[in-house]
Amino acid sequence: MPKYLIIAEKPEAARRISEALDSKAKPKKIGRVVPSFVVKNGDCEIIVTTALGHLYELTTTISDRTIYPVLDYKWVPKHTVERNKRLEEWLEEMGKIGSGVDYYVNACDYDIEGSLIGYNVLRFLYGVSDYRRVFRMKLSTLTNREIQEAFKRMSPGLDLGLVKAGETRHIIDFLYGINLSRALTRSVLRFLRTPYVLSVGRVQTPTLNILVEREIAIETFIPDPYWVLRAEIVINGETHEALYEVEKVQSLSEVKRLVEEASSKKAFVEKVERRFEKISVPEPFDLTTLQREAYRVFGFTPSRTLSIAETLYLNALISYPRTSSQKLPPDIGYREILEKLSENSSYTKAVEKILSRGVLNPKQGRKDDPAHPAIYPTGEWKEELNSDQLKLLDLVTKRFLATFEEDAEKVICRNILRIGNVRFIMKGSMITKKGWLEVYSPYYSPEEKTIPLLKEGDILTVKKIIVEEKFTNPPRRYNPASLLREMEKLGIGTKATRSEIIETLYKRRYIIGKSISVTELGFSIVSTLRRFSPKILSAEMTRMVESDMEKIESGLIEEEKVVDAAKRELIEILREVGNREVDVGKHLSNSIITILRNRNVIGKCPVCGKGDLKIIVSRKTGKRFGICTNVFRNRCMLTIPLPQNPNKVYATDKTCSSCGWPIVKVVTRKRPWYLCVNPSCPGKTNPPKKSA
Repeated sequence: MPKYLIIAEKPEAARRISEALDSKAKPKKIGRVVPSFVVKNGDCEIIVTTALGHLYELTTTISDRTIYPVLDYKWVPKHTVERNKRLEEWLEEMGKIGSGVDYYVNACDYDIEGSLIGYNVLRFLYGVSDYRRVFRMKLSTLTNREIQEAFKRMSPGLDLGLVKAGETRHIIDFLYGINLSRALTRSVLRFLRTPYVLSVGRVQTPTLNILVEREIAIETFIPDPYWVLRAEIVINGETHEALYEVEKVQSLSEVKRLVEEASSKKAFVEKVERRFEKISVPEPFDLTTLQREAYRVFGFTPSRTLSIAETLYLNALISYPRTSSQKLPPDIGYREILEKLSENSSYTKAVEKILSRGVLNPKQGRKDDPAHPAIYPTGEWKEELNSDQLKLLDLVTKRFLATFEEDAEKVICRNILRIGNVRFIMKGSMITKKGWLEVYSPYYSPEEKTIPLLKEGDILTVKKIIVEEKFTNPPRRYNPASLLREMEKLGIGTKATRSEIIETLYKRRYIIGKSISVTELGFSIVSTLRRFSPKILSAEMTRMVESDMEKIESGLIEEEKVVDAAKRELIEILREVGNREVDVGKHLSNSIITILRNRNVIGKCPVCGKGDLKIIVSRKTGKRFGICTNVFRNRCMLTIPLPQNPNKVYATDKTCSSCGWPIVKVVTRKRPWYLCVNPSCPGKTNPPKKSA
């Protein structure tokens, strides 16, 4: 009896694979740490285990963080870098589970990362070098039917193109990240007493540069005045608005002339135009469009959308989300999915309408992905989904249904009025055919504006002419969704990594806010690099690396060649920074000093109202407490107790709803919690009798 070992990427995927492949759907669970299963399938025995994401990562032999360039690297178990006991036990147990098998199957996600995860486990943990004993499973959903089909049609060997591309990206990102971060960190060490680690990277820094350039464009924008002319027209006792035919009038003298020429109290209807316009069916979701739509509709950040989508995928509710495809091939089974969706009363009516047409021909988008189709619902259902998961699942489902629908139509009415010698336009629009809009509701509703039916030659009453002075607006700040779109447009990052890059910029405090603003430190890093080593900011360099990844995947170029070219480029950049290390340090340290000074400011002093309430630690006793900065000037007396070690206390932007005092975040060995710093806060269950 042949014995197979299937390696999944996540525990939930391992459970679903084992249940789908077991003849009785009751696999035997084994393993104390790793959720693994033994399955009987026909004449073979299958063990299904899980890798828990990346279990190996790159490191260097040079541990001194002030030394660069670092060009050596090696793969090591992740637990040796993170000092993680659980990961160590996980890897040890996986090794025991995989002993004595005949064949190995990589069933990790079918993309660059999943291919690399499985490959590293096979070569490092199981010592596999004969790939004739290895198979690759390709899954786009975790439904029972697809898992069973994928096992039957496993491809022999590994998808080495994806593996090599993934390894190359990891190597280049590791070398750039560790070297550039060390170079900038070392440059500021001589100016700071407090250690401060700066983070830069191959994709992260060009993305930050995009935001800085937009910030500069906003700050240096000089608004130009313009004027808008509006006429209030009375029709059947109701007031309606008409706009001057030129949207913006550039000079005040021209405005005065137009007002004089439009001094008549009557408006003559010169022309009535009506035209019909289609509102095209939207393309199916790829990851980027799903992230943008979820941000527009729900306000979910790209990283949150991806996290929710992956949970839905692991529960077999949607297809694999990390895809750049906007195509729905017939082999996903349109009718079967639609019939399953019809069992949900929310979609029954829409599905019946689609199926009644007979021919199922969904809208196909332009973008394609050879590994996976567009994102679509499987038709399966699961109880106990949280509200965010339900929202995203509904969005994906309605988008899928909309692709089978007809275009919507609207009628656009345009009435051309002449007041004196000046033409004004009265516009309106109305949906005449709902088409896909009915299915996709409430996620998109075109604006409608009804206007009275007029005919040429009508004479209308002019109530008044209004002149409004306005100013041109600066470019809009990026939000996470529009930044994601810009990164895709420029070829920065991948569909899977872009949201992580944006999240990293937030975590590093280089950017803040939903309408993204760049912090002083973010500005300082970009201005320093622009002055001393502008190549690091280049989107072109990043785009070239991504292009090389595709060539490696297709077998058009060797990974060693790409890594060597990246090393040469990196050495040149490091030389530029190293030659000006003192200047770089001076340039960056001022911003960092400001950040360090403000890091422990809890908020304004609630007693004197002028000083800052700061977290400080007594050098004598080692005790942590809060103190108003005006205490040192004998202008205030406020000191407050705070939680002591091993707890950690962080400032927040929150204030207490009961007393208005600042709130701090307390991180313990268990769960973090929030604390109002007012010892006598009325919102506390047992406030002390005396205030601090």
